[in-house]
Amino acid sequence: MSIEAIGVTELGDSIATIVAAQALGYLKANTVLARLVNRDWDNEVASHGQTINIPYTGALSVNDKTEHTIVTRQAPADSKYTVTLNKHKEITFLLEDVGRALARPEYLNRYTEDGLMVMAEQIDGDLAALYSGFSQTIDATAGLAEDDFRSARRQMNAAKAPKGQRFAVLHEDAEYEALGIERLVNRDYAESLGKMASDAYVNRFMGFDIFMDQKIAVASSECKNLFFQRNAMVLATRPLPIAPPGMGVVQKALDEDGVGLRVTVSYQPDYLGVQVTIDVLYGVAELRDNHGVVVSTSEI
Repeated sequence: MSIEAIGVTELGDSIATIVAAQALGYLKANTVLARLVNRDWDNEVASHGQTINIPYTGALSVNDKTEHTIVTRQAPADSKYTVTLNKHKEITFLLEDVGRALARPEYLNRYTEDGLMVMAEQIDGDLAALYSGFSQTIDATAGLAEDDFRSARRQMNAAKAPKGQRFAVLHEDAEYEALGIERLVNRDYAESLGKMASDAYVNRFMGFDIFMDQKIAVASSECKNLFFQRNAMVLATRPLPIAPPGMGVVQKALDEDGVGLRVTVSYQPDYLGVQVTIDVLYGVAELRDNHGVVVSTSEI
């Protein structure tokens, strides 16, 4: 007579699935830049240090069509950007008492939320550090003003950057200055964002959706605020390998909206508990230099 029971394996599989789903939600909720830039995901398993190629389509042209002639067929040459997956980040916590891990789901929620807030800050900080590669800059150290938004808009228009998905991500001190621009905060002038909502969202002005991000880089007391179109930067993530059965761990890899992570669950007999590790393998890179403008403001 066999006896069916819920053991560590069954609990581990459930915990891994729950944590993976929650972690993706927390990661998206706590990032700013990572939600706004171009994201690249592929199901091919990758390793730390691996380089991946992101294709960039060639330019097409408009041709005249005259009567009784065939169309002009084009084969524009593609180019590619290389991104190195050189950032492997992890958070690990242990839940003593394997039964409590599922019986009291708030334990999972608390640890997962706290850990993913820190992970989100790390990813946003890595994206914010890309400011140093952009060649277009605006000096707004005398105080962020309406003219700075106009100038950034002009530079993007001159580069023929798409008019949609343009963002201004500000340091908290630059946000403070922006909120002093009457036309930005006055709803008679400010543009409606529609259905987008975020605690970091400030307003829409001069064609830019404006957000505040506490991970915007600061160099020599200058805040390096990023005005960009979505294709100026990329966040590339790839799945890490899943351990084969019988290795003493349960792993789940999930992706959503171009961001992926892995959850590893194992039983730790010395602690009579479940250890959970959430890790992400990713790389960040500048894609189109003329689609981004660094607006320097003074740190208060």
